[in-house]
Amino acid sequence: MKRLAQLLDDARRVYRTGGMMHLLGRTVAFIGYCLFQHRRYWLYSEPVPGYPDLTEADFFPRIDGLTWKAVSSNQEADELEAQGFEFRSLVPNAKERLDRGAVALCIFVGSELGNMAWVATTEEARDCMGESPYRVDFANHESCWGGIWTNPKYRRLGLRRYARFKLDEFLLSVDVVRSRGAILKSNTAAIRSRPAHFPPPYAEGRLLRILWCKSWKERPLSVEEQEAMRQANEPPG
Repeated sequence: MKRLAQLLDDARRVYRTGGMMHLLGRTVAFIGYCLFQHRRYWLYSEPVPGYPDLTEADFFPRIDGLTWKAVSSNQEADELEAQGFEFRSLVPNAKERLDRGAVALCIFVGSELGNMAWVATTEEARDCMGESPYRVDFANHESCWGGIWTNPKYRRLGLRRYARFKLDEFLLSVDVVRSRGAILKSNTAAIRSRPAHFPPPYAEGRLLRILWCKSWKERPLSVEEQEAMRQANEPPG
C-alpha cells in the first residue's frame, strides 16, 4: 500500500507539472521499465578530497542568493520546508531515502532548488537510491553518489562544479576517503562535465533485468583503455 500511495503521489506531481500527455508518456515508460531494463554504465572511483589545493572561493558561482544544505532526515526536511526550502516533492521516494540513511545535498537559489545530489554511506541507503549495484566498500569508509540534478534554469552557471566541491566537504566531515558512482554511457553531458583531473572510469557496468530476474556484471578497464579515455576526457560511445 505504501508503494501504491507513492506511485499515486508521483503521478499527481507529473500531471501538475506536465499535463495529461506527459503523464501518459511517463506511465508507458514506467510500464516498460517494470518489464525490461538494459543499461550500460561507466563506473568511477575518486579519492576524497578531489580538490585538495582549492578552496570554496575557487568554485562559488556568480549567482546571488545561494544556500547549500545537507539534509539527512525527514525532520530536517520539514524544518527546511517551514523556512521555504522544499525539494522532496521533486524526488520519487525522497522520504523513504531519508528514512533509510541517504543524505540529500541541495543548493537553493533563493528558495528554489537549483541543484541536488544524493549520497549513501551504507548499503541500505544505497539500495533505496535506485543506483546500479556496483561494488562499494562501505566498511572501509567508501561512499557512493547518485541522483545528480541541476535545475534547467541554472545550468551552465557553475552549480554542478560547486556542488561537487561541497560534496567533498561533506564526505570529509563524515570520514569518507573514497567516493564511487556510476554514469550511464549515453549521458554524455554528465560525462563531459567531470573535471579533467579526475580519474577516468575504472570499469564498465552492465545491468540486465527481465521482470524480477536481474544480472549485473562489471568489466575492469585496462590501463590502456583508461589512458585513452583520460586523453579524450570522454569515454568513447
